[in-house]
Amino acid sequence: MVDLFNNTSNDYINPVLSPCPGNSNDSTIEFTNQELVIYTGNTIVSSLNLANFVLTVEGYVQQTKILESGEIIYIPGLTKGISQRTQYFPFIGDVSNYDNIAYHEYYMSVDLSVNYYKNFKYYNINIFASGDFINGINIADELNMQFDNYGIGITATYDSSGLTFKGDNVGYTFTIDNVDVSLWLPDTSVYGEILIEDSSSSIPSVKYPNGAMLGYGLTVTYPSTVDSEDEWIEINHVPNYLEYFEPSTENVNSYIRYYKAVDVGMNGSSSDTTISAADYLDMVQTKNRWEKVGGLKMWFTAPDPANSIQENLISGFYIFNPQLFPVKIDYLVII
Repeated sequence: MVDLFNNTSNDYINPVLSPCPGNSNDSTIEFTNQELVIYTGNTIVSSLNLANFVLTVEGYVQQTKILESGEIIYIPGLTKGISQRTQYFPFIGDVSNYDNIAYHEYYMSVDLSVNYYKNFKYYNINIFASGDFINGINIADELNMQFDNYGIGITATYDSSGLTFKGDNVGYTFTIDNVDVSLWLPDTSVYGEILIEDSSSSIPSVKYPNGAMLGYGLTVTYPSTVDSEDEWIEINHVPNYLEYFEPSTENVNSYIRYYKAVDVGMNGSSSDTTISAADYLDMVQTKNRWEKVGGLKMWFTAPDPANSIQENLISGFYIFNPQLFPVKIDYLVII
């Protein structure tokens, strides 16, 4: 078997580590001259060169907060990853198996459901569209005319592999489902299938509903009278969606799977589809999902490709002060 990680010790439980020279009690770590340096006395025993680290910054925010004992705050990102919502439904059944694809777009009928918002109101409607060979109207043209009639900002496109629906503007939210396609051909043959969305091609209108960032630096200042073993705070990066399992009330030997959006702006109790901030934090505390941070944390990632489902950015995070004394938080968030 090829070792993809190039671990020469081939030991992934207790891998071989480089020894640490010097007496750890006499050593310090500092940032100096574009390097991360470990000193023993006045002698540099190790260093990490940071001079070649460059990251393009489109925006940033820097703030200072005093966190009282037991206080919790949320640090949002500067972007929500707004894109043009896209859904793709491939032909994989009888429609795709019909040989003469030249007939598809002019002899095709589509019945679908669309959920969308207009003027701050939510709508769920059914749309039926049918191509017209005689007048040269293909199925995409007819679908787009139907969308225009309802004032829905979606453009449909057709190719021999399937149907694509794309939002006309970034951030426009909609969901299309129950796509039923039929071919009514001149020879009276009829082909039909229920299309299933290719989720790997789905692009959401808002990729990071709770905000995300390209990177951040966070420092913590503690009172001078505090012992060093008490110098830590807790943080938790919030996922956009959370999958969890709870015991079934009907069958003690089984569990129920839940998959919900996490909404840090939602007060009160959770809904069937969304976890509120209070319930999420209760879960974090109960399951000990906090990460301890001492004096410094820095994290930088890679940008997201445009109009992609790939998620590289760092999600927003909670900061909690579990100590009996206040601490000062300084942070710099970039995008």
